[in-house]
Amino acid sequence: MQASVKTKRKYFTNLEKRKILSQLESGDMTHSELARKHGIHPITIYTWKRNMGQEKKTNQPEYDEILEENLELKKQLDALKKALADIAVEKQILQTANDVLKKIQRQKQSKSQKKSSKK
Repeated sequence: MQASVKTKRKYFTNLEKRKILSQLESGDMTHSELARKHGIHPITIYTWKRNMGQEKKTNQPEYDEILEENLELKKQLDALKKALADIAVEKQILQTANDVLKKIQRQKQSKSQKKSSKK
């Protein structure tokens, strides 16, 4: 009777999986060679490739959704530009009014000083 030897299971992070798959995509090695190099079964590489492909599909938003969001953002940007232009005009009006009021106040002060100096 032969005793079974338990090997320790090796776990790979998603980053490590992507690095291994990128070696495969570069065309340097076949599935079998790559699996042998990293000590995994070739079927595991096929499984990773399929799962990573599905991840990419689920993580990427639809093209139409991106276009709709882009149009909505453009509308919001135009509205904000108009609001900013209105605020800039109001600011200019308030600055002009402030300048006029300061001028009037200076004239009143100079008149009151002239009156007090005549007495």
